[in-house]
Amino acid sequence: MPLWVADMDFRAPPVVIDALRQRVDHGVFGYTLAGEELTAAVVSHVAAAYAWTVSPEWLVWLPGLVTGLNVACRTAGEPGDAVLAATPVYPPFLSAPGHAQRRLAATPLVATTDGWTFDWAHLAQAITPRTRLFLLCNPHNPVGRVFRRDELTALAALCGRRDLIICSDEIHCGLPLDEDKPHLPIAALGPEIAARTITLMAPSKTFNIPGLGCAFAIIADPGLRRRFRRAMAGIVPEVNTLGYTAALAAYRDGEPWRQALLAYLRGNRALTAEAVAAMP
Repeated sequence: MPLWVADMDFRAPPVVIDALRQRVDHGVFGYTLAGEELTAAVVSHVAAAYAWTVSPEWLVWLPGLVTGLNVACRTAGEPGDAVLAATPVYPPFLSAPGHAQRRLAATPLVATTDGWTFDWAHLAQAITPRTRLFLLCNPHNPVGRVFRRDELTALAALCGRRDLIICSDEIHCGLPLDEDKPHLPIAALGPEIAARTITLMAPSKTFNIPGLGCAFAIIADPGLRRRFRRAMAGIVPEVNTLGYTAALAAYRDGEPWRQALLAYLRGNRALTAEAVAAMP
């Protein structure tokens, strides 16, 4: 069975493949920056999909989302400070703090009748005076939760009271299976929480193009954005030209393909539910 890590058993969207062919035919693969058209496409997509208005200067381009997690750990606090993450979680959340000479602190998610959520009492107790960063995964990998507004609001309030930066991995935001549970970026809750949040997104999971290496951070606060860029300096390479090309095609022209993908995946979920229900 094709149950590989992060790759769908589908070809990338035809609009992405066509855009890549045109770029290859151009024949020049020099150093490239994200153009105004790509920036505008991302800003437009975020506004249309999540009702979140972001400014073009908030975007920081990255060669991958895991890179963003590691840069965020270097951005917050000093060596020896703590980074908090809710477990179980995607393994790079657990290794990134150590790479930055930070200490990992874990708080367990708990299973409820409404799905997995935070253990609020444990979460509050896990924050110490040396905790500087909370690594959020929303939608959460691997428990499959799109966190509700009330959950995100409570988390934002706690992080605000304890003066934590939030780094929110939202790479799966384009694949919500429940139509009545739309994705909400935590930074979209309001300016105060946006000022302490690094939001990480990418077209890679949604459009099956992870090998092309293109992601971005959305950082509203200028000071936090400068610190993030300083942490990148000299060690994080620019995104390659094909990554930018694929991202532009995906965000500008890929929405019909994404909707067809969601319909297919929801059908798979229904088939799975029927099979489970029929088991003795």
